Amino acid sequence: MKIIGLTFILISLIHFNIYSQNESALIIIQKVINKIDSIETIYYKQDMHRTNPNDLSDTIFRYREMYFKRLITDSIVGVKGHWYMYTKNNIEVTYEDIYDGNILARKNNNDSVARIYDLNKYPDFRNKHFWSHNTLYGIQYELKNILSNPDYYLINRLNDTIIDNKKCYQVVIVLENMVSMPGFALKLEKNVGAISEAIYIIEKQTCYPIKIKAENYSIDNPEEKYFMDQIYYDIKFNLKIDEVQFSTAVEMMNGYELIEMKPE
Repeated sequence: MKIIGLTFILISLIHFNIYSQNESALIIIQKVINKIDSIETIYYKQDMHRTNPNDLSDTIFRYREMYFKRLITDSIVGVKGHWYMYTKNNIEVTYEDIYDGNILARKNNNDSVARIYDLNKYPDFRNKHFWSHNTLYGIQYELKNILSNPDYYLINRLNDTIIDNKKCYQVVIVLENMVSMPGFALKLEKNVGAISEAIYIIEKQTCYPIKIKAENYSIDNPEEKYFMDQIYYDIKFNLKIDEVQFSTAVEMMNGYELIEMKPE
């Protein structure tokens, strides 16, 4: 299985058009890690396309705005955050996620219900991953893990590219026989035959990722792929964000039915 898996990976890397040696890719990854260390607050918009997990022939689209403030002591996502998720016409906010480091409030603007996850009252919530790899510190955690465990990954630099008139690096990372890339509360687990491929497209001027593309599949069934393609734009670094943006106070939930969530 190992030989077959490596054959698939090598074919994939040839298809991706490798640019240079591993060392160059590692230097770029370290630049991204260092850049994120300089960011205390960030705002951006995100367009995301991904496979519908209930129907592989269907693609789900999401448009979101995100505000994050660094919270080094947080072990789940590393930030305070506020997400606004819009409808397909990008006008109406349908969902909001607000996290202050202790409480996650999930507001459904369609039915005016706010689901409250109190991480102090129910510490088990701190063992469950949310927000995937979408925060800048989630990305940093993943990249640090990759540099710390080089034997698990194939890492290469691809040809440079241009996105939205921005000159960009491209780095491809392949993980074999493991489940998913690592995250704050998402650990690597053995899964023979599993393949994860991620391409980070990194703006040269800022050394920050502006696009991430990923695929996950099994070596035994490579035609059934789960993909994710997300682009970040209108990025603002170290802007002033009023703390009310991250408030989960009851008065911020006026007009919503509050439902206290408990760990399953």
